[in-house]
Amino acid sequence: MRIENVIVRLIVRAERGKFLQTDSEFPSMKIALLALLGVTVASAAAQEVSVKSLLPQMTDLTFLTHRPSPAFKMAQASSYDRRSDPGPTSDEFANGDAGNFIRIEDTPNGKEYVMADLKGPGAVVRLWSANPSGMIRFYFDGEAQPRLKFKLAELLNGNVPPLGPPFGYNASSGCNLYFPFPYAKSLKITADGADGGNPKSLYYHVGFRTYPPTTKVKTFTWDETKANSALMASVAQKLAHPEADRPIKETHHELLETGATMTSAFQPVISSAFRQIQVKIPVLPAVEAKALPWEDPRQTHNALRQLILTAQFDGEKCIESPLGDFFGAAPGINPYSNYPMTVAADGTMTCRFVMPFEKSATISIRNLGRPIDVDLRTDVRPFPWGPTSYHFHAQWLGEHGSTRPFHEMNFLDVKGEGFFVGTNLHVASPVPDWWGEGDEKAKVDGESFPSTFGTGSEDYYGYAWGSSQLFDKPYHAQSRVDGPGSMGHTSLNRWQLFDPISYNTSLNFTLEMWHWADCIVTFVHTTYWYALPGGTPPAAIDEALLLPPRIDPPKPVAGAIEGENLKILSKTGGSADVQDGFWQLSGGKQLWWRQPKKGDKLVLEVPIAEAGQFEVIANMGHARDYGMFKFTLNGIAISPIDFYSADLEWKKTSLGTFDLPKGTVKFEIECTGMNPAGDPQSMFGLDYLLLKKHG
Repeated sequence: MRIENVIVRLIVRAERGKFLQTDSEFPSMKIALLALLGVTVASAAAQEVSVKSLLPQMTDLTFLTHRPSPAFKMAQASSYDRRSDPGPTSDEFANGDAGNFIRIEDTPNGKEYVMADLKGPGAVVRLWSANPSGMIRFYFDGEAQPRLKFKLAELLNGNVPPLGPPFGYNASSGCNLYFPFPYAKSLKITADGADGGNPKSLYYHVGFRTYPPTTKVKTFTWDETKANSALMASVAQKLAHPEADRPIKETHHELLETGATMTSAFQPVISSAFRQIQVKIPVLPAVEAKALPWEDPRQTHNALRQLILTAQFDGEKCIESPLGDFFGAAPGINPYSNYPMTVAADGTMTCRFVMPFEKSATISIRNLGRPIDVDLRTDVRPFPWGPTSYHFHAQWLGEHGSTRPFHEMNFLDVKGEGFFVGTNLHVASPVPDWWGEGDEKAKVDGESFPSTFGTGSEDYYGYAWGSSQLFDKPYHAQSRVDGPGSMGHTSLNRWQLFDPISYNTSLNFTLEMWHWADCIVTFVHTTYWYALPGGTPPAAIDEALLLPPRIDPPKPVAGAIEGENLKILSKTGGSADVQDGFWQLSGGKQLWWRQPKKGDKLVLEVPIAEAGQFEVIANMGHARDYGMFKFTLNGIAISPIDFYSADLEWKKTSLGTFDLPKGTVKFEIECTGMNPAGDPQSMFGLDYLLLKKHG
């Protein structure tokens, strides 16, 4: 058994046995044990940096609670637009964030594009790309030949054993790899155009730590993955299955009246830490929520914003946030599960960040809204507080206003020493246009130019292309996207547990407001960090931003007969269902017929409100994977149409003029094949039919 575990058990036994009733009793025992534990932990932390020493940090939440030994600086090499570099013509909001490299080298392998040229000792801990292609090469410690060479897409999509999930994976089109690649002297990483790759369009991030020059580092070799296979398996298991919720002794239930505050105070006889904080509130059933106005205080999304969580550690205010936002649930309950946080559909929200304190802690929940039942559960255990220990912090900020002009949104601006460990973001956008071209920027210890400079908001959160696909991974999640497009409410988080940004005197972290549309939008975000006591406290909440704005979905085209609402009378092949997520569609949806074969027919029933002569206009999809089809309406044949297009688009097409009876008519669609230039899917999409009456 590790000695620090033995010491903690001795302290716990002493506490349970009432041997340490106050700080004045048995001080020598307490101080000696905690001091020994501190020395033991520090000694372990100061060991040689290697794959073996770094892997456990991927799941060690206590690593973030104190000054690291050895110290390191976290930074990022990326493909950000170099027009943002300092100079007389600098454009800080330049958006050409692909295909930018440190330099291009002519090598025996052809042209290699240098993504990162890092001087050690150090370690790369994160790689990301939106569109990996070609080969990636790693040159360690000045080597002339690469020690590692992979197809970039295979490496970042988790297809290079043993660096598969949960180390390497695809998350909503973002290709991620979290794994340590330490180097004693230097590491150069390059990309090329092999196998049809196009470096000039490559988006990439390389997250790396740099250690002090005297730090001893064991440079990565592929054999390290074999030598540490058991450790890798253990880390993978923990990442995939976060620590099971322990039985919690401290449970506080209260019907919290309007204006009331529930408080749990802790003054243990020895320094301690929260290992888990869990809150549960009742969730309004979906049927009831749908029947109520968005603004109704009974709506869960409003109740969670009216509950304000605060925490004080050793007399310092360290947390102030709306309850749901603190747990990354906003707006409302949007379930996800990752390593430090979990939100369940039943309203249970769990935080596993370790929150140490030396003498006292107070957690409070204040209710600004309607009376509500609240369950607060905490798990507090002994912790070896020392002179380099950090308090955990969280703050909630945001803005509601115009997207023009572009500007920097302040996520965190603090003095002191600590770690930046992540954010969650709630965006409420009234239009379908993409809101997330903005780059993240981190300036550490007074830097004039960011040492972390990103390539887009979704890239920071680990996905790509503004995808609306939901995901949850150990270090990040997208738990809500309303659509169509980027319209409505979006909820995201990213936890920088393995790539925390350390700072010694100050940290400024911003995200650009870079929205394609000129509109009024709401961005609110919770930021998390650790800091030595005496640092900058969390900002006060702006109560004017609390209630999430109502955003109505796109209105259907007036008079349209929606394709997704038509009754399917028969179908001889393929699959037909409803597709949404495209803002160009009436009501945001279409009838989508996928993978029919030549000769397959789909017959729909079209309602006719009154008899008459009508021009029938159809709004239908065109794309590379759409086929060729002929139509029959009420027994009358219509000329075939080729729906191939290099780009996805919807076009209104007149099908002709028809005498239609009141009631219903049949609309038959037959697949006649596909364009030779198209992809072999032969899909068909019907947004709506519009009847224009003659006479």
